Amino acid sequence: MKRFLILTAILFGFMLSYQILKITAQRKYMAQISTKETKGKTLKIVSPDFFTERNIYESFAKRYEANLKYTLRDRPEGFRDIQNIADVVIYPSYIYKSFIDGKIAPLENEKIKNIENLMENYLEITRKSYSVNGKIYAIPVAYSPYAIYFNPSKVVKSTKGRELINKNYKIALADDIGSMLTLFKIFDKKPEDKGLNELIKILSQKPTFFNIDNPAVGMATLQKEKPDVIIAPSYLKGFFEREVGSLEAILPDEGTFSTLYLISNVKGGDNELGYIFINHILDPLIQKNLTDIMGLGITNKTSLTSISAVNYNFLKMNYPEYLSKLYILNSEDEYQKAVQTFTKFKNN
Repeated sequence: MKRFLILTAILFGFMLSYQILKITAQRKYMAQISTKETKGKTLKIVSPDFFTERNIYESFAKRYEANLKYTLRDRPEGFRDIQNIADVVIYPSYIYKSFIDGKIAPLENEKIKNIENLMENYLEITRKSYSVNGKIYAIPVAYSPYAIYFNPSKVVKSTKGRELINKNYKIALADDIGSMLTLFKIFDKKPEDKGLNELIKILSQKPTFFNIDNPAVGMATLQKEKPDVIIAPSYLKGFFEREVGSLEAILPDEGTFSTLYLISNVKGGDNELGYIFINHILDPLIQKNLTDIMGLGITNKTSLTSISAVNYNFLKMNYPEYLSKLYILNSEDEYQKAVQTFTKFKNN
């Protein structure tokens, strides 16, 4: 046993050293970019607010002496006119099909060094789903899964969603389609009228819906209703820990809903500066911050050696097979149908 532990420690040390060398090599590559090409420039970005994390723009400004100007969007209609306001766009994957028809530019792999460090499943997804005639148009940059939060003093601890979502527990749901789609995934139902009726019967009592766009309002609802179990995005884990403290969080064994975020250069924009930013957002240390600060799952495998063990385990990054269980919308049509179903769900 002692010999085994020593060999394991040596192997772990070798792997860690290898990953550190890879990070160092990547940062050296990025340092070779002359600031003469970037100094004083401003890159225009359309994205959700996750990607305005302070370290992203401060380190970009320091490294390249360039600025980032964000326009914040999160719903499909906000991404309609990107060519007039953006050089780079970060967006939910279900918008990709409406972008591929002339709104985004093909990417040159040799200008995106960090693409080499995508996790194998995301590299495969990139090649299969976000490429046309061998040319890549979008790269997965992060994902936001929905988690189940529960009070261990009131609920029998489990990693199975079907055991946590039952008639004996009072349920609260984030007031958006993600919480509902997570339920569909857990109970293996289709998000249509028949599946919705089956889901309503399973729940037996109407859940409480709380606002996640305004955490203070949402928390007031939760404090009033005092649910036993909550379904909400993973990025709220830190908020719940600060405001409640006693909740545990899991991604259910059956799988969960997640939003996958892609990054692309906008056709007609400053694509050269865009390449630099895409490399920057895929940098191992930036990716680490997206997990440790923002609570997002990440796509760069080199970062996994440096993120906190709590987040590594919570987001199932220690279990790559789980990523195949994520329920991800593939088109705006699917998104709109989910919105319609959610309206019926709330009005039931």
